[in-house]
Amino acid sequence: MLAQEILLRAKKNVFTNKSAGELSKIRGEGLDFCEIRPYEAGDDVRKINFSASAKTGDLQTNVFNENKQINVLICVVLSSSLHFGSQRLKSDTIAEIIALLGCSSIKQQNKTQLLFFTNGEPKLFHLNNTGDVLRVIEAIQSWDLLNIQSDLKTLDNYLLQQNKSLSFIVGDFYQMHDYSLMAHKHQINAIIVRDTLEELPLFASELDLVSTENGRTIEANMGKKLARKYQTKLLSQDDQLLSHFSKHGVNVGKIYTDDNAFIKLSQILR
Repeated sequence: MLAQEILLRAKKNVFTNKSAGELSKIRGEGLDFCEIRPYEAGDDVRKINFSASAKTGDLQTNVFNENKQINVLICVVLSSSLHFGSQRLKSDTIAEIIALLGCSSIKQQNKTQLLFFTNGEPKLFHLNNTGDVLRVIEAIQSWDLLNIQSDLKTLDNYLLQQNKSLSFIVGDFYQMHDYSLMAHKHQINAIIVRDTLEELPLFASELDLVSTENGRTIEANMGKKLARKYQTKLLSQDDQLLSHFSKHGVNVGKIYTDDNAFIKLSQILR
């Protein structure tokens, strides 16, 4: 069964693989604010409270209580475009990413939730053990992705109502969206899942393109000229997205369907 194979591979990488390193950013800071006190030599300069320092005239620093368990939200933005892949389906790649993030967060004993966002209310899963991870993998693999659209508005509203968390947003990010408010409240990691054929669709023949949203068929001649035009437009859109993420402190990385998901994810979250 594919879901069990994905989980076993993820467990092997997360719990036994030492060469590729940990998915370290899943640990986050894990700190609760305690008080403000005068700065002392050796204090972490990143915790200086500049507002309090300006009021008192002396450097002040924030003091935190360590709280090893942090809130982890894995948000999967489902859409019909995930039902595509020249090497394997993007949805299968996302299933592997879910397994890796879920197992790593469970290993670090974090409070972990996973949500699927699509038309209507998000579907919530609590990940307390690897059995819960398996159920999530089975859920995305059994989902009828055709005829559905991504629901970024619901994602936005949901995250704005939650306590501060380490959040992972996973999808193919073909829709432009303003992530500034959620990035202001949460520590956001955006995982873009793509297929290489999507970004450079070089075909030398006429094609019948079928819309996954409404089933409508369009005849198209995807020659080099049209492919380059499409690629230029997509690159421009991606540049705007990456600039937006950079401006608002969102960590971002891209994983292709033919990548080793564990290695790429480890590099993104390094």
